[in-house]
Amino acid sequence: MVAVKKPAAKKSAAKKAPARKPAAKKPAAKKPAAKKPVAKKAPARKPTAKKAAAKKPVVKKAPARKPASKKPGAKKPPAKKPAPKVVVKKVATKAAARPAPARKPVNQKAAAKETVESRVNVVNDHLTQHIVVVKQFTRTFPTSNVWVLKDGREAALLDAGYGDKQSIGERSKFFTSEMGHLNFKTIAMTHHHYDHSSGARQLRELLKAETAINPVDEVLLHTPPTPNQGNEDLPDEEDLAERVAAWRAEALATPIDRPLSDGETFKVGGLTVKAVHTPGHTAGHNCYWVEDLRILFTGDNILGVGTSAIGPPPAGDMQQYLDSLLRMRELQASLFAPGHGPTVTATDAKVQELLDHRATRDRQIIDLIDRGYTTDLQIRRALYPEIQKGLRRAAGGQIRSHLAKMVGQGIAKVTPEDDGKIWRVALTK
Repeated sequence: MVAVKKPAAKKSAAKKAPARKPAAKKPAAKKPAAKKPVAKKAPARKPTAKKAAAKKPVVKKAPARKPASKKPGAKKPPAKKPAPKVVVKKVATKAAARPAPARKPVNQKAAAKETVESRVNVVNDHLTQHIVVVKQFTRTFPTSNVWVLKDGREAALLDAGYGDKQSIGERSKFFTSEMGHLNFKTIAMTHHHYDHSSGARQLRELLKAETAINPVDEVLLHTPPTPNQGNEDLPDEEDLAERVAAWRAEALATPIDRPLSDGETFKVGGLTVKAVHTPGHTAGHNCYWVEDLRILFTGDNILGVGTSAIGPPPAGDMQQYLDSLLRMRELQASLFAPGHGPTVTATDAKVQELLDHRATRDRQIIDLIDRGYTTDLQIRRALYPEIQKGLRRAAGGQIRSHLAKMVGQGIAKVTPEDDGKIWRVALTK
């Protein structure tokens, strides 16, 4: 190997040295070990291809820099790949963000093994000087928002939350320790559903406040539920039977001190709260409008995330719900304070999103009927193929609510079968 390299060095030095690097002979003689990397890579290609007409000092410095990095410099191109590493981190971040919502059902199943005491907790958040949200986390059922509206030393509750012993116990501790200086005048419920109303009786006694609800939902609040007529499986509530029974009993026993019809008001310090009848989710659903703050407490007509469940008449009414959304948008609120989920600041966009969603669902149902789907159960299975067992009945109710609206519009016709468990559907035009 040595004998081959030396004559090559002599010939190149005699013929090519004056042409390429007359002044580079001496450093080449001083550093024989440096000739090999220089002859193979950097000096042979870069000075001639890139910088033949460029500055000569730059050509001289370039090979000087690469020998300084020596062989590690040649071996580090694979090591110079920070870009893939950054990409991996970004992908990992996105992947971590996406599965988060998918873990909710897992958390629910894991929570089923917890004790009642560990399942129920209360978190509060002071949004403004007038608004505090009390979030109640309860296994399986959605987080329920109880809103505190305050001005000076006067306050009101918008919705009352769950009414079982453990839920009330946690909320009572919060009101006693954090809100004991306030004089609560009113507990105004948006509607009669248990997650908004069943805590009202006990909170009424604790806070010495009057209860209020729309008179239509007052009747529903005090009416025992009829047997479920769902078109497939009922919600799986075996391990929640005691709590559901407690909520039902509390709702039935809740006295209403003041019915609040559309347009009626009550005061909280210097603030005026106006009842806005917005049927759809329930027949007597109220929103509460604080014009001074431009805040609308939306109950379950508008949620912080997702869409509200709208059942068929008489439980709910899709056409009334759509009309209520338009009325809510006309108020031009700067903030929606929903019954579930975070507040909404893009209020107009949120209303439009919900209107578009319902229009899309109408088109999907019509398309399925056109393709030969003849029952509401078939349509539900097509539109909600992987829905959890406990939510099937609610999903079926959504389909029936859309179908009932289409019947009213003359678009579809429905024939109940099997004691109403199945709706046979067809288009009229």
